[in-house]
Amino acid sequence: MDENETEDEVLMVQIAQGDKLAFSRFLDRHLAAAVNFAMGYIKHPADAEDITQEAFTRVWTKASSWQDVGASPKAWLYRITYHLCIDEIRRRKPIDSADEVELIADSKSKPDAALLRKQDSAQLATALDALPERQRTAIVLCALRGFSNKDAALTMDSSVDALESLLSRGRRRLRELMLDPNGVNVS
Repeated sequence: MDENETEDEVLMVQIAQGDKLAFSRFLDRHLAAAVNFAMGYIKHPADAEDITQEAFTRVWTKASSWQDVGASPKAWLYRITYHLCIDEIRRRKPIDSADEVELIADSKSKPDAALLRKQDSAQLATALDALPERQRTAIVLCALRGFSNKDAALTMDSSVDALESLLSRGRRRLRELMLDPNGVNVS
């Protein structure tokens, strides 16, 4: 466990006790990244900010239940944000299994260095857009946001084995798309 995770855990315990200063520090640490994450799903900045505000409101009101989910505070925040984004997407349009949720990597993220050395970020964003939503989310959480497999799985309500399968298939498909961007055939 790194120093940031330890500090986040201390902050979360303090937040559960109603410490507004601890909540403010947690908010300062994670607000920009949480908004960027929400923007990957909800393209309108004001809507992404509203979702992020709701996520932090839930962190404040439900901090006492954080330890029960077995995730780091950061992963728990992303899990809340992810579910709020998916709920918003479902509210906006009818559920159609053929529709894919768009996810564009923000330019401030740090994608896999090897991938960026070979291709530019625009091509990566296009290739990410061609992936199914769950594969995209797994790759974004692990490769772009630095989540451990365990935290990413918890965020996505998935097992670690299922997450690793999503990562494997997603990375394989990304490689194919990066080598042949015109061969986009998502199935």
